[in-house]
Amino acid sequence: MNKLAFALYAVLLAALVSPGRAHAQVSNWELNLHGGVYKYDLGIDDDNDNEDTDNDVLLGARIVRNTSSGFSIGGNFDWVLADQIDLPATAEDEDIDVNLYLYSVEIDYVFPTSSRAQFFVGAGFGAQTVQFNDLPSEFGDETATDPLIPLAVGLKIVNDPLDPSWGFRIDARDNAVLRDVFDPDEGDEDTEWENNFELSGGISFFFGGGPGYTEPEPEPIGDADNDGVLDDRDRCPNTPAGTRVDSMGCPIPVDSDNDGVTDDRDRCPNTPAGTQVDSSGCPIVEEAPAACVDGRDWYRGDAQISVEGGSWVKFGSSRMLTEDQLMRIGEYDGVPVYVRTNVSRPYTEIYLPMCAPANTYQAYRPVQAVRGTTG
Repeated sequence: MNKLAFALYAVLLAALVSPGRAHAQVSNWELNLHGGVYKYDLGIDDDNDNEDTDNDVLLGARIVRNTSSGFSIGGNFDWVLADQIDLPATAEDEDIDVNLYLYSVEIDYVFPTSSRAQFFVGAGFGAQTVQFNDLPSEFGDETATDPLIPLAVGLKIVNDPLDPSWGFRIDARDNAVLRDVFDPDEGDEDTEWENNFELSGGISFFFGGGPGYTEPEPEPIGDADNDGVLDDRDRCPNTPAGTRVDSMGCPIPVDSDNDGVTDDRDRCPNTPAGTQVDSSGCPIVEEAPAACVDGRDWYRGDAQISVEGGSWVKFGSSRMLTEDQLMRIGEYDGVPVYVRTNVSRPYTEIYLPMCAPANTYQAYRPVQAVRGTTG
């Protein structure tokens, strides 16, 4: 055998003993149908000008079990459609017909890859049967079977690198045959290795098996801040220890003073219990009644009021006065009481401001002056 054979065996041996590597291939069955050209030695050691080799069409099939390790084992069968072979002029017949049958068990190794193109090498053992028709009697038996060692390099192109269903396969092979070569000149046979070369291509169909690897177990999801919400859902990582959180891992707002406004919005923390607060959590301050008479019940009921030690009643309609025309002398029920700036005691008329319109005042006079009249 030649140096190529030893090189292929070295590659296969290295693949067998090398550490396991990840493969994209799956475990499945492969049925390959192929055709090609076969160049073979006829086994006639003739020193004359007659050709001792022939090139013919080859048809074949192989069934292979592929594994996820990259190794494949299977069987191969080829049939060479040999044409006629010219014999020396001294032969009884001018030509003979030849059929070749090659069958072998082979191991292939596919190099690790995740692409659709997959390179491989292979080797095996088997036999080659040569069948002669119309062979002259002096050349011996009509059939001969000899040991066969196939050596292969090739390429597969599959439709799916992870789980293919079909693909193309190209093989370049050296079918080394150990056979007896007949020497017509010497009249005897010599045993030697012959190199028969094959180039073939065909289509492969993949079936059975399924993925040849186990999906790795997913890494457990942790809870880095120990808030009870796993990290893949925790929208608020690194929550301080002991913090109450919601289903998304975010702190639940606290209302420390129970005023109905959570601390994150409470501008007035520690509000006393029962205090009415606004949306900011601050106490609602009730405004004091306006310093005017419109909203007072005693005004609406025309009641008497007590000012300057005397009783006064509403008199007449409201009047428009300016501030410089009035002087304040006191108040009644929080409402300021005015008199005109140009009068002196005893006062005969006082004025109480109205809420609206501005600078409008209601006049009051002493009860004894009005004598029961309310205006």
